[in-house]
Amino acid sequence: MIFVIGSVLLGAILGRFFKVLILVPVSALLVALVIGWSFYDQCGLLSALGRMAILVTALQIGYASGMFTYLIPPLLQRMHLVRSHRGSRASAPVHH
Repeated sequence: MIFVIGSVLLGAILGRFFKVLILVPVSALLVALVIGWSFYDQCGLLSALGRMAILVTALQIGYASGMFTYLIPPLLQRMHLVRSHRGSRASAPVHH
């Protein structure tokens, strides 16, 4: 469970600062770590594949959430500008 949380957090950091192509080498590193971890634990192939799938999926979910948090401030700023712009039009006097 700790590795899943760490994978999500790592993905969130990567999503905030890097482009999507960073997921390829990081996913390969995670797969290598899971293979080594599975040999150490003497787990079966299905267990190793399950661990890989869970960690890589958690990494991708974290990446998407990190990328989303990067997009929130500009969206909020645009919404604020639209609201303030509408308010200034309504209160401004009309000149003919």
